[in-house]
Amino acid sequence: MTSAPAPADEGLQAPGPEEQWSDSFYFGGGDAETTLYTRIGRRPNEDRVEGALGIWAPDGRFVLGFGRAPDGAELAAGPVAYECGLPFELWRLAIDGRGRAYARAEDLALAPDRYEDVQLGGELRFAAWTGPVTFGSGLTGSVAGRHYEQPGSLFGTLEIDRARIAVGGRGMRDHSWGVRDWQAVPYWRWFGLVADPQNFLMLNNVGTADGGETCGGLAMQDGVPAEIRAGSTTSELDPELGCQRRFVARATDELGREQVLEGEAFSVAPLRQRREGRLTTVNEGRTRLRWGRHEGVGISEYLFQSTGPR
Repeated sequence: MTSAPAPADEGLQAPGPEEQWSDSFYFGGGDAETTLYTRIGRRPNEDRVEGALGIWAPDGRFVLGFGRAPDGAELAAGPVAYECGLPFELWRLAIDGRGRAYARAEDLALAPDRYEDVQLGGELRFAAWTGPVTFGSGLTGSVAGRHYEQPGSLFGTLEIDRARIAVGGRGMRDHSWGVRDWQAVPYWRWFGLVADPQNFLMLNNVGTADGGETCGGLAMQDGVPAEIRAGSTTSELDPELGCQRRFVARATDELGREQVLEGEAFSVAPLRQRREGRLTTVNEGRTRLRWGRHEGVGISEYLFQSTGPR
């Protein structure tokens, strides 16, 4: 693993000169009833901050909130705002804004105009289980050259049109910065299962411009961490949307341990990133996961370009 982050790495980072330089903060997780992700991404050289929130609600709906704001000193945009209570220990997530509620996540692509406008609210806490972990992600310098991740508890209350949803479960956060060009990577597949402070797994498969693939990640198994050195994934894709439905990700870590993560993505939100006439689809899937003796519900993410491999 690379050197441990310093407390200053928890704050806003000084931007590089590139137009698409970004400083990104992400939280994701939940419990058996509710899964969510939220991200704030600063693009200071384009003078904007983007905030996103996705909720797989207990009633089966998928709620999406998104907004932009001018760049500034606060981590806030759209329906979300973050505040660090204690570096590498505690974060507060405040929710306040509007969103779109779809009958199911796939309707973002299949019925994009069929939604209900809803008011979002609530407050969540992220409490870290361990210190931040750094590892080779498999990504190139075109996407988030610096990053760290951290498992923990994600708990609090969400509100959708004043209906309160209690959340109390496991989650993962990350902070990454550097150039973030969504169109520069042919594809990636990201998976993560957080079981407990002694057992969590993060895997990435990333396509390269020459047609190859790199693999990265980290396995914390029975309290012993090791970086992923090699791996591959076989996927069953949705015939209509091209998103993930089932997969088996296999990897070998630096200690020679074989890791097998099986997943079933039963609710997938196809999100679009457009820039200068190019289209990237980021499929966020609520996913049943199994890793050895550990099982849970989490998020899998498949990114592909509109004309590239899936």
